[in-house]
Amino acid sequence: MSKYSDLIQATAERMLDLMKQGTIPWRRPWNDPDAPKNGSINGPWNPTSGKSYRGSNTLILLGAQMAHGYNDNRWLTYRQAESIGAQVKRGEKGQQIAYWDFSKAGKAKDGAEPLTEGEEKSGYQGPSVFVATVFNASQIDGMPEPPPPFVMPESIRNLRVRELLDRHQPKVHHDGGNRAFYSVAADSIHLPKHHTFRDDVSYQATLLHELAHWTGAKHRLDRDQTGRFGSQDYAKEELVAELSSLFISERLGIGLGRQHEEQHAGYLQSWMRALEDDAKCLFRAASQAEKVMTFLDIPAFEREPLPQVKKEQGMDQRRKAEADRRSPSRRKERQVA
Repeated sequence: MSKYSDLIQATAERMLDLMKQGTIPWRRPWNDPDAPKNGSINGPWNPTSGKSYRGSNTLILLGAQMAHGYNDNRWLTYRQAESIGAQVKRGEKGQQIAYWDFSKAGKAKDGAEPLTEGEEKSGYQGPSVFVATVFNASQIDGMPEPPPPFVMPESIRNLRVRELLDRHQPKVHHDGGNRAFYSVAADSIHLPKHHTFRDDVSYQATLLHELAHWTGAKHRLDRDQTGRFGSQDYAKEELVAELSSLFISERLGIGLGRQHEEQHAGYLQSWMRALEDDAKCLFRAASQAEKVMTFLDIPAFEREPLPQVKKEQGMDQRRKAEADRRSPSRRKERQVA
């Protein structure tokens, strides 16, 4: 098995273990004191680039944070830690993630004829996938204190949602009774009355979840939406919408609160069965959710990257971190902690 296949299998096993505990493993329960607050942009990100992790890597790192109890959401490679004058602690084990090289994707393999409409893509090569190891900031000495979570002002968040709806013009009807759903036949979103939601954030989270379903129409992203309620196909489409909600919430600061959690906890058993049958289903759903982000034109949030340090300066900082780690007073401090 390739390293990427091993990563897929290991991720599926971790997610299944967390699901068996009754946990949706890519987000903290609404009543967890460490759960992101409404408006906060709090997903895994790389402090040396300032960029948020995306797609399946978001799920991998959120699952790792939950499994190991990390409250810091910064992740970086060994060399990236060195580049900012920090040092991975001795004996720490990193988390593998995947990254892709798209430079040759879509080009014909040797001897393959150019594609014509309707032909299979077997003659073309996809992106190359590699596996990298990253470490959580709490596993690294010499890291600066994390910046406070960026909080999206309510007025800006509401404006972003309105702009999103104005740009795509979905048909939205507030006639769903106590249900929220997307009608494939009518190509329309149906919601309960606005005042029946706990708050504006709960309303927005539900609306954007159904908007994710809306993107799956044949003339948009063309996902299979023929599954009946309770079927595996239905559960897989719900998983795409769930992950889309997660990615949207991380980009717009829309908290997925108690109401959203209660509505979607019932899918845990179906998602567990899907993962047991096909370890790749979570990665596929994450990839499709990223396509939803691209279609809706919701850019990933970026922060100011940390400054790089000169090699000599970085070596001095690493020596100091190593000395601190070895000093009796430092060892005593760690034992007390």
